[in-house]
Amino acid sequence: MAAAASSSSAAADDDTVAGLPQPPAMSSSSRGRPTSPQDLLPLLISKAARSNPTRRALIAQIANGPFTQQQLQLDHNKESITRTVTQGVKKQIDAQLVAKGLKDIVSLSADLTSLDVLLDLVYFIDTSGELAGWEPIIRVAKHQGRGGGQLPIELTSADVEAVGSRAVYDSRCEALRQLSLIGRHIGMTLGRDDGEERLNGLRLTIRPLQTLPADHPFRDGYDPANPVCEYHGSEFPSIRDAVLFEMRWGGSEVVYQDGNRWHNAPIYDRLRQLASQESPIWGCHTTSTRHWAAADFRRIIVLHGDQPGHHVEAHIAISSSPIYAIAYLYTTKPPVDGKEGAARFRWMARREPPGSPRQ
Repeated sequence: MAAAASSSSAAADDDTVAGLPQPPAMSSSSRGRPTSPQDLLPLLISKAARSNPTRRALIAQIANGPFTQQQLQLDHNKESITRTVTQGVKKQIDAQLVAKGLKDIVSLSADLTSLDVLLDLVYFIDTSGELAGWEPIIRVAKHQGRGGGQLPIELTSADVEAVGSRAVYDSRCEALRQLSLIGRHIGMTLGRDDGEERLNGLRLTIRPLQTLPADHPFRDGYDPANPVCEYHGSEFPSIRDAVLFEMRWGGSEVVYQDGNRWHNAPIYDRLRQLASQESPIWGCHTTSTRHWAAADFRRIIVLHGDQPGHHVEAHIAISSSPIYAIAYLYTTKPPVDGKEGAARFRWMARREPPGSPRQ
């Protein structure tokens, strides 16, 4: 048995060595298996990100050797191999962000150099699911000045450590996994206390599909990756809706309009419809919906600058009940004094050619 264990350990070490920088090798296989260091390194990184034993073996070998004769001939040492592997991990993370549509939204901080932390980040991004849904929320946070107010946001070791243990991460739905990684940059904190999720210190409860009544307003379109939740005593159609609603206080109140079923009925009907209709609204997908009992709804519709150099965000908050509705407009850029209508908000009245880069 001891001999078998020794043989197994040696095989594992050989596998780890194979992924470290080596002289270029010619492929002798007709099956197209990777044999060069450039081909093997991404495979090793993915395996080390997912497997703690492989990661420990890799880091230990880089720190302590032994190195192969070929590596010694090339003057490879702990520092050069660490640098090569670290650069390979960062390159893989950059490719992950591009694949998830976040190239200009999320980047790596230059001070993120720990190989162990970088391998954690590879795993977190790889298993995070579809991250692109956070893009408009990150942009809103930027316009509100949250997390430094800059794009792209830079992930640091503090962001990776804030995710918590892998066991907690793996037990969360995709939207909460994503939020645990980027929360600091949008002014949100996510934690778990006694098995309960806490968003900004308040309990956040996931509603499984089977717990929603057949006539529940959020049952249709239920997404287990971004599920219906309870927060602040209300229900939201998704985690992202709850987060965007929590960000609603960016800017200052500019104007409001109200109506009820007996006075200003057309205004009431329009606000009621806006508070409950499906996105997009006015072509805008950045919305949040909040639902109380007794058919009460609250809707946030976000309008934000979409050109380089824009640092402005506005949102309309609509509260609606069966008898009354009211809407408020908030903006991070005050209206122009002495102007009427759209001219008061000249940045909102402009229209740029389709395809222009968004900020």
